[in-house]
Amino acid sequence: MGLDVSHNAFRASYSAFNRLRQVVCKAVGGSYPPHEDPNLDPDSWYWEGDDYSQETHPGLHEFLSHSDCGGEITPENCIVVASELAALLPAVDSEGLGGGHIRRDGGYGQVLRRFIAGCWAAAAANEPLTFD
Repeated sequence: MGLDVSHNAFRASYSAFNRLRQVVCKAVGGSYPPHEDPNLDPDSWYWEGDDYSQETHPGLHEFLSHSDCGGEITPENCIVVASELAALLPAVDSEGLGGGHIRRDGGYGQVLRRFIAGCWAAAAANEPLTFD
């Protein structure tokens, strides 16, 4: 069983989606569980400094906070998510191929590009991006 996100945005294991979010969070100087620092709350994600917040980057916040086993992102929010994730592609590309489903699908950058394209497709169709 795995995660299937509509509009061909993502189809792989839940652990692969978690690794993608770890890399995205790392790209903004943060940490997504499981953390390398054992002192961080294993149920929370973090980004450091004043450069990123829910107010300044609502799309990243949506991506990192969204349930990976259900729910949806509105077409309007898909635009914000896609735009903010696209800005991180150079840093995500530098993370390489990864392993498992991430490697199978071309590496972190390609997997994120597919997610971004799915967000744009959902927005263009005025449909929510759904997580099943």
